[in-house]
Amino acid sequence: MLRKTLLFITVTAICFWGLAGCKKSTGEKEAKKQTENVQVKTLKQYQAEAKEQINKKNMAEELDKIEKELEQELKSQE
Repeated sequence: MLRKTLLFITVTAICFWGLAGCKKSTGEKEAKKQTENVQVKTLKQYQAEAKEQINKKNMAEELDKIEKELEQELKSQE
């Protein structure tokens, strides 16, 4: 009888411990709030920015800049 009682108490304690561990921490709640506030640009917004930043005068410079970024990215992946 004592053995069954101890087993029941142990199993019950483990269940409560498991349920208590499933609560979300405040860090997770804050991270969720931060991701909700992130604004994503649309394709039209990116195109409008590109038209403002890239013109015929600096087209070659921008192309070189993009090529260098791609080369660095490829090197970092290797």
